[in-house]
Amino acid sequence: MLNPKWLITFETLADTQSFTKTAECLFMTQPGVSQHIKKLEDTLGETLIFREGKQFELSQAGTLLKHYIASQKQLKESFLAQLKDDNPNQGPIRIACSGAMAMKLYPLLLAHQQQHPDLSVHIEAAPASRIHALLMDNQIDIGISTQPISHPSIEETLMGKESLCLVVPAASQVDPHDYLALCELGFIQHPDASQYADLVLSKNYPKQYRGLDGFRDKGYVNQLAQILLPVSQGLGFTVLPGGVVDSFVDRDKLSCLTLRHPVYQQVYLAQKRYRNLPQRYAKIIEIIEVALA
Repeated sequence: MLNPKWLITFETLADTQSFTKTAECLFMTQPGVSQHIKKLEDTLGETLIFREGKQFELSQAGTLLKHYIASQKQLKESFLAQLKDDNPNQGPIRIACSGAMAMKLYPLLLAHQQQHPDLSVHIEAAPASRIHALLMDNQIDIGISTQPISHPSIEETLMGKESLCLVVPAASQVDPHDYLALCELGFIQHPDASQYADLVLSKNYPKQYRGLDGFRDKGYVNQLAQILLPVSQGLGFTVLPGGVVDSFVDRDKLSCLTLRHPVYQQVYLAQKRYRNLPQRYAKIIEIIEVALA
């Protein structure tokens, strides 16, 4: 690595074209200036100046070094300007969240991007473990999860809560208190089915519920947007966040049973503890709050 003091000496010498003036500018002796130039030449293995009495001119290597120093100063200035120019309506938005949250959040983010085309939205639907990994690897700036990450490098903020709904076909007219009717109707499985069902069914049917094995298996879907399709066609029931139900295209073909004990999941916003978010995320967090309202 080139010594910064030597580079300053060389730059000053190239600008002033005088060893005397360089020494005066840098509060050095003329031998000190010569010593810095000699050390630079030894380090680079190149002659930087050709002396002619008290005059000198830059060699080709010296000219290249002068241009290099100028380019590095310009690069530094550009970098510092970028640090200060934190435009709230420009740059990438990098988020990971649950599939249910992505369904609610993505349209709102796209509407925001339409108003500010210099933004770009990158959103990944992922489980909590994946969100944690993406945050730790700095591949995303914020994560939204219903499961706390609880890591010393991660700062989490409770953003709100979302309801879990026991969803049946609207035409089925199932009585919320009739557990046997649910068993007969059968369950539509999905990746989060066991977790959601345990939360809702164990709280509302504590004496009857012993796990999903007690229900007829009516199928499995891993695409969030498709999970409610078999329910809307009368093929079974399932448990999903309310936002997913409300965004389903055939919402009128679904019914959310009125539960004796409503169940909610807390929603956390996670970010790296020691990384300040760019200004553009202030509006994004407002949008997340709207999605959770």
